[in-house]
Amino acid sequence: MNYNIQTIIMVPYRLLLLAAVVLHTLHCGIAAGASGPMDVEYSWVFVDYTFPSPQHRESAVKSGRFIPENCVILDVDVFQDMSEQTLYYGATGSTPNSLTKTRVFLTIPRIKPGNPASIAEIVPGNRPNSVLLAPYPNWKANVVSEDKLNCDDTIVSVFRTKIDILGRFWIVDVGTLDQFEITARSVCPPKILIFDLKNGDKLIKMYKFPPSQVKELSLFTNIEVDIRDPKGRNTFAYIADTTAYKLVVYDFKNDDSWVVDQAYFYPYPNKAHFKINGVNFDLMDGVIGLALDPIIKNNRKLFFHSFASTRESWVYTSTLQNKSLFENGLIDGSGRFFVSSEVREVQSSVEVMTNNGVLIYASMDNRLVCWNSQDPFTANKIYTVYESDEDFQFPSGMKLVNDKVWAVSCQLQNHFTTIATDRQSVKYRVLVGRVDELIKGTGCDKRSAAIPKGSQNSFAFNNNKLVVGNRRSVTSSNRQY
Repeated sequence: MNYNIQTIIMVPYRLLLLAAVVLHTLHCGIAAGASGPMDVEYSWVFVDYTFPSPQHRESAVKSGRFIPENCVILDVDVFQDMSEQTLYYGATGSTPNSLTKTRVFLTIPRIKPGNPASIAEIVPGNRPNSVLLAPYPNWKANVVSEDKLNCDDTIVSVFRTKIDILGRFWIVDVGTLDQFEITARSVCPPKILIFDLKNGDKLIKMYKFPPSQVKELSLFTNIEVDIRDPKGRNTFAYIADTTAYKLVVYDFKNDDSWVVDQAYFYPYPNKAHFKINGVNFDLMDGVIGLALDPIIKNNRKLFFHSFASTRESWVYTSTLQNKSLFENGLIDGSGRFFVSSEVREVQSSVEVMTNNGVLIYASMDNRLVCWNSQDPFTANKIYTVYESDEDFQFPSGMKLVNDKVWAVSCQLQNHFTTIATDRQSVKYRVLVGRVDELIKGTGCDKRSAAIPKGSQNSFAFNNNKLVVGNRRSVTSSNRQY
């Protein structure tokens, strides 16, 4: 395996390419003048990559290996390391500045032909509208050649990722190509890759899911990571198999996994119809949204919901971690799995939860919504915190990083149909908003409330060290560096 990161060198070609990219992308880069609690940090008309040379890019376009309109940004995650500072030169090239190292990663799953890389890192250029994507961890790892494919050394297709509080980058490779085409096919077994972002992007572990845990229709679209000790050895990952309607639990310590089969992960047939900005489509997708609540008495809840659903469910992670419960397939989930008695207004995609127990989820009517888990899941306890028919079409990825929500909107509805879209319009956006500003003035904001008893079984970062103490727990969805 050769996953060592490659250093990207700015060459004159980059400047030539950027000039061409700007002509057809218009708004690519950092958006200006955004209003409301969510600001558009980056936006693209079409995705473009850091090809080694203009000849490489031209060859990729001519051969069909790069079709810009087929490259869809789906998810985002951010790594901020306070222990490492980066020295760089300002616009004048003369004044050094010391900044916290910040890295922004995106997923671009291979749902259609013509995608040269499925996971990438944003590489800012010398001007606001010069944002390109550098394949992660390098170009070689993202090259899919079906004639001579080495599945151990290749990242085929990634829907969503997770960076945990220790700086470990969890990537789930679904192993499929052209998911939205009739030619969809599995070319490699699904696997987990874990990189260490604090130590030169070293590959910590690769785990291939056993064939018995992968169905013909399986699609691992989301992951949540549950750390239970300061060194991260006792860690579990929960992976959503959206199309086989199951959850897979991965035990990092024992390098083992098992399938959780429950009807709670299934879609609701009467909720499979979607309408987004005038586009109608049907999608019978199961469990997709995952979010962990704070640790209380050494236990916590995993909140989850299906895409074709308007209910929220949850289960204690102690249940999920009990492998013996699920060795014989489907069990009676009553008393172990729970579902809300009331419903959302419309379906939801992804969700996150703060260290204060506030669930923030993406509503499929172009809204961002919050609910405090101290309250019943009822309509009068659910609050809209952001809405935009222009900037928030089909929110598909979301993370909490420090005190901010990072989200991706991708207009994915247009890829379910044959509707032609404006080639000059912005299609992909990364939006950022502060949690406090988003929930301010809503019933989700209970910061003056007392900390629940039993929440002392927690850990967080203090002066760049993981410590245990009497404080509200920090979930793996909410990193503090």
